[in-house]
Amino acid sequence: MERTITVTGTGRLSLPPDTIQMHLTLTAKHPEYAAAMQEADRRFAALQTALGDAGIPAEQLRTEHYHVDTEYQHLPDENGNYRQVFTGYICRHTLMLELELDLKQLGRILSAAEQSGAEPEFGIAFTLRDQDAVHEKLLKLAAEQARRDAEILASAAGASLGSLVAVRYRDDTPQPAAGGVMLRAAKMCDAAAITPEKITSEESAGFVWELI
Repeated sequence: MERTITVTGTGRLSLPPDTIQMHLTLTAKHPEYAAAMQEADRRFAALQTALGDAGIPAEQLRTEHYHVDTEYQHLPDENGNYRQVFTGYICRHTLMLELELDLKQLGRILSAAEQSGAEPEFGIAFTLRDQDAVHEKLLKLAAEQARRDAEILASAAGASLGSLVAVRYRDDTPQPAAGGVMLRAAKMCDAAAITPEKITSEESAGFVWELI
C-alpha cells in the first residue's frame, strides 16, 4: 500500500495599502426627464472641473454606473386611501477614481468635491494595486508552510518525504480585502482623520507527498 501524507498550507500577509479607490455618486432629481438629465450633466461637469483644479485629469474619473429611475410617493386621497403619485425622475451617476495612497492629495480631492456644488456621496476604499503579486506570494508561503509541516510530521513518524504526488487548490478565496469609509463631501474635507489599516489576506492549498 502506497504511503502518503496530505498537508494543507496557508499563506498569510498583512500589508499596508498603497492605493485609494473612490466611488462617487451624483444624484439629480426633477419632475421632468430632460431637466433631470441636465442637472446630472451639470453636477458631473462641476465635479470634473473641481477635481481637475485639484490635479486629477478628466480621463482618470471613470463612469461605473449610470441609472435613471422614476420616483413615486404614497399620498392619501380625500377618502384616506393611499395611492402612488409620480413625483419625478432620479438620475444616479456613479464614478470611480483610483490613485496612489496620498492622504494630502485625498484631502485636496475631498475639499474640491465639497466646493464643487455637485454634492457627491462617495466611499473611500484602501487596497493594494498589484493584486497578482500578492496572490503569488500567498501561494508560495502556503507551499513553504505545508512542506515544513509535512517534514516535521514525517520525521516524527520515522519517515521522510518523497516525491510530490498532488497539489489541491481551488481558487475561491477572495482578493485581499479593502478597508474604507462612506461619507458625503460636505461632512468631511479633512483626510487627516483617516488612518488606513493594514490589509490582511490569506490563501490555502493542499499538498500530497509520498512517504519513504
